[in-house]
Amino acid sequence: MKTWLPILIMMTATVTLNGEEPLQNIVDDAWQGANGYHFSGRLTEIRPAPGKDSGRLAALYRNTRMLLTSGEEGVVTWHVAGNEWSLRADDHGYWELAANQTLAIAPGWHDIETEPAASSRAGFIVPDLRNTVGIISDIDDTILVSGVLSKRSLLRNSLTVPAEQRDVVPGMAALYGRVLKGNLAPEASVVFYVSSSPRQLTDNLRRFLQVNEFPRGVLQLKEIASENGDSLREHEAYKLRRIETILGAFPKLRFHFFGDDAERDPEIYAEVQKKYPAQVAGIWIRRINPEAQRPIFAGQKDVRELMEAAK
Repeated sequence: MKTWLPILIMMTATVTLNGEEPLQNIVDDAWQGANGYHFSGRLTEIRPAPGKDSGRLAALYRNTRMLLTSGEEGVVTWHVAGNEWSLRADDHGYWELAANQTLAIAPGWHDIETEPAASSRAGFIVPDLRNTVGIISDIDDTILVSGVLSKRSLLRNSLTVPAEQRDVVPGMAALYGRVLKGNLAPEASVVFYVSSSPRQLTDNLRRFLQVNEFPRGVLQLKEIASENGDSLREHEAYKLRRIETILGAFPKLRFHFFGDDAERDPEIYAEVQKKYPAQVAGIWIRRINPEAQRPIFAGQKDVRELMEAAK
């Protein structure tokens, strides 16, 4: 399991907050669905991500600071395509706005400008209603080599290697692009990257996706806190909740699901297939688990089959 709480407990670094440092806005990617739009983010003191040429110690230092930095209460204002909103982040820095109305904005991606400034480029996707296919993808060991079967490898890869130096799973970015070419407006396709990686690593993972030319999509990462325990059951429930929200927001789309069998993606996707069969275009699993008894679920195929078919 991509269990981050024990990893955080292992860390000995501390962060001192004095309330005097300038603030940044870690803005989540936002979307507009059939029933309305959704914006969210977190206000924190500025904690830059490692630079692309950072060494391991420098990367560990910066990533640890990002993980352990507390949120800050304050007013957040953001703008998209001539629209403006403003609200107050809570005492943990989190802010969120979900509205049951749609905005008259052209299909495609629109940059989100915020005050305080965003920590990295975030966008708002308005899907093209002519499109019929979307993608829901895991991240660790599905598109990004993380080594989740070994906590030591997961820790090393996630915290000591800058985003630009992380190993990508070969062929996946091109494969996703080919899947979306079936849409009439591929640039306005719905793509979600759903992971249990910490929400604090948003900037890192966003840079990884950009440098490796993955289709632009909405990052859905997990809020990690000591009180939730981060159990296996919670990991599954979290991902299923996120996926069900996506399916509810885009009821007319059929999604290709991508994951790996290092952890629970096959079980989660099997549940999705059972509950929402009409919205499943395909389930593609990267087989990396060495256990001979690892179950293979009906309707799930090896992602290599899709790669071969797309050549």
